Amino acid sequence: MERLVVVGMVMLALAGGTFIGRSKGRPAPPAAQPAAVMSQAPASVVIGAARRIDAVTRVLASGSVTSIRDSKIGSRLSGRVAAVLVEEGQRVAAGTPLLRLDTSDLEAQEAQAEANVAGARARLDEVLAGQRPQERQQVTNAVSQAEAALHSAQASLDLAQANVQRMRSLKTQGAVSQQDLDSAETQARVAQAQVVQAQAAYDSAKQNWNIMTVGARQEDIQQARAQLAQAEAGLAMVREQLRESTISAPFDGTITRRNVEPGEVVSSAGGASQSPLFVLSQVADVYVEFIVPAQHRSELQQGQAAQMAVDGLPGRVFDGRVEEIRPAADVASRTFGVKIRVPNPQGILRPGMFARGAIVVGVRHAVLSIPEQAVVTATSGPIVYVAREGRAIRQSVTLGEHHEGSVEVTSGLAEGDTVVIEGQDGLTDNQPITPRTP
Repeated sequence: MERLVVVGMVMLALAGGTFIGRSKGRPAPPAAQPAAVMSQAPASVVIGAARRIDAVTRVLASGSVTSIRDSKIGSRLSGRVAAVLVEEGQRVAAGTPLLRLDTSDLEAQEAQAEANVAGARARLDEVLAGQRPQERQQVTNAVSQAEAALHSAQASLDLAQANVQRMRSLKTQGAVSQQDLDSAETQARVAQAQVVQAQAAYDSAKQNWNIMTVGARQEDIQQARAQLAQAEAGLAMVREQLRESTISAPFDGTITRRNVEPGEVVSSAGGASQSPLFVLSQVADVYVEFIVPAQHRSELQQGQAAQMAVDGLPGRVFDGRVEEIRPAADVASRTFGVKIRVPNPQGILRPGMFARGAIVVGVRHAVLSIPEQAVVTATSGPIVYVAREGRAIRQSVTLGEHHEGSVEVTSGLAEGDTVVIEGQDGLTDNQPITPRTP
């Protein structure tokens, strides 16, 4: 990589044609003696004018084309691929379906989950609504019947206990036998048991009546609601899996890789060794990632213009701008990465292509320049031959920066001076010249 000054406009006015070749470092011929000047034949030369131009300072670089962003797309579900809906190289919009998995099992699970939700919702409605009028009447009747049975059993017990007292009195008088007394006492015990049983039945009926009157317990309501929430969560999970069975593009881009075919079984298990189903790249714009030596870091700024050519696309020049400069240098190479954003509306720039170009880091206006081949290296320093009144006049010059066949002149010439750019070999100071077409 090197740093050059780029001339922004054509600088030369050639006499009858264009200039060729560069004679940089050419030794100067000795100055002619005045006595010999008149005997010299005119030299045939090509001339050009010193012009003021805009000089551009650039940093040359090379690097690779990358996408603005990539997405390696896989499946969150395991299953058989029912259909692949895109081809490699196809442009897609965000949300475009890329692949569908077989969903027959999930559809059956969805139907079962929907039934579970319906059952849980019906149970909650039943708990919240309480018993129906017919059921309420049945509970009321059950209480009445249990109460009547309890009164009847109590009356039977009272009668049996009175009969025992009578039998005991008669036994004392010898009017009844011990067996008759035992039989009366047994009947009393049976009547007592029937009272206890009737009391329990009445208490149960009364409790059911109280529940009917107060309504369902809060625990029952909470349990019914929890069962409904669980059923709805199961249904939501199945429906989410159904949505995920269709894989869609997360953003606008181009399918740069496709690694799946219909009928294959894909796995949801991710891993470094597992290839993605698709690679989606955003290439409407691309990055060219240049590598720049650390000594040029201070010259770089975001927004600077850049131009580049790409291997594989001969004759094409692409324009871009600096979007990102890496904050730290690479320790091994002592270089900085620079991202150039380049419009790519036709999609011809693809990730992985190699690019060479330059970043514009400065512009100087009205720089006086001449063709490089006009300069001759003399012992005293650089010189040129100025074409003046049909003669070549030797002139010392001070030079600035070089670029693309031109060189800056900081002193020794003025704008519009005409210099010899071809045919200096053998020229002497004040020698006659004849301009020609190169």
